[in-house]
Amino acid sequence: MIGRDRRITRAARSTGGVSVAVLVLVASLPLWFIQTYFVLSVATLTLIFMAASLGWNVISGFGGQISFGHSIFFGLGAYSSALLQAEYGGNAYVGLVLGVVIAVVVALLLGAVTLRLRGIYFSLATFALTLVFAILTGHYEQFTGGEVGLTLPLLGDDPGSFAFSDKLVFYYIALVLAALAFAGGWLVQRSRLGLQLRAVAVDQEAAQACGVLAFRVKLAGLAISAVPGALAGSVYVQYIGFIDPDSAFGAALATQIAVIAFVGGAGRLWGPVIGAVLLVPLQQLLNSQLSAYPAGFNLVVYALVVLVILWVEPRGLMSLRRRARQAGIASPPPAAAPRPAGAAATREGSAG
Repeated sequence: MIGRDRRITRAARSTGGVSVAVLVLVASLPLWFIQTYFVLSVATLTLIFMAASLGWNVISGFGGQISFGHSIFFGLGAYSSALLQAEYGGNAYVGLVLGVVIAVVVALLLGAVTLRLRGIYFSLATFALTLVFAILTGHYEQFTGGEVGLTLPLLGDDPGSFAFSDKLVFYYIALVLAALAFAGGWLVQRSRLGLQLRAVAVDQEAAQACGVLAFRVKLAGLAISAVPGALAGSVYVQYIGFIDPDSAFGAALATQIAVIAFVGGAGRLWGPVIGAVLLVPLQQLLNSQLSAYPAGFNLVVYALVVLVILWVEPRGLMSLRRRARQAGIASPPPAAAPRPAGAAATREGSAG
C-alpha cells in the first residue's frame, strides 16, 4: 500500500512538473514563434477548442459516456455572452458567468433524460439534441439573429467589456482557460468522482454492486464537463466577434470536440491537449491552403488524416508510447556473442 502511494505521488509530481514546463513554453511562444496574425489566430483557436475537449474528456473519456452534444454547452456560452452584449447592452463578463450557469442547468436537465441511455443510444441522443438546438436558434431570429447570426458591437480597446484591440490578449486568455480546464481534469481524475467515473465506464453493474450511484456520478460528470465548454464558447465569440447557429451548435463542431480527444487519447489527461495541437492547426491550414479546390476537399483530407491516425492506434496518440514500451519489453534480449574456441580451451586447461 505504501509503495502504491509513493508511485501515485511520483506520478502526480511528474505530471505537475511537465504541466508547468509546457505552460511556460506555450506562454513564451509569442516571443519567438508566433510572428504573424495567422499563426496567432491558429494558436488561440487551438487553446479554445483544447479547453472544450478537456471538458468533454471528463464525462466521455473518464466516464465512458461518448457524447456528440458538447457543442450545446459551447453554443450556450457563446450565445449568452453575445446576446447580453449585443442585444441588451450588458457586460460580457456577466454574460460569461451567465453562460456557465445556463450550461450547467441544461446539462443537469438533459442528463436527467439522456444518461439513462447507454452506449450508442446516448451518443445518438446527444447528437440529435445539438441539432435541435441549432434548429431552434435559427428559427427564433428575432431573439437570436437566426441564420444570419449575431455580430458583437465594435468597442475598440475596452477591457471592462471584454474587448481588446491587441489580439495577443485573447491568446493569453485562451491559455489561462486551457490551463484551468486541464487542472480541473487533473483534479477530477485524482478524486473519488474520477475513480467512480472510471469504474462506471469499465462495468456499470459491477460499480453499482460496489455501492457506486452510477446515475448521480454520471450526472455530476456531465455538469462538470459543461463548464469548460461554456467558457470556451464565451471566449470564442468575444475573439471572433460573430456567432451563428452552425458555428455554435453545428454537427461539425459537435464532432470536432470529440474527435480531438479521440485522436489524442480519450480518457487520458493529455489526450485532448495532443489532439488539439495536431488537429486544430491542421484544419486551419487545410482551410487556407485548399480553398481553391472543390468545396469539401479540405474536409476529405482532414478526415483521411484522422482515419489513418485511428487506424494506426485506435486508442489515440497517447497510447503509442505505451505500445512502444510494451514492444521493447516483449522483444527478446540480444544473443550473446560467441566466444573464441581458443579462449574456451585455455580456460578448460587452466581449470584442469
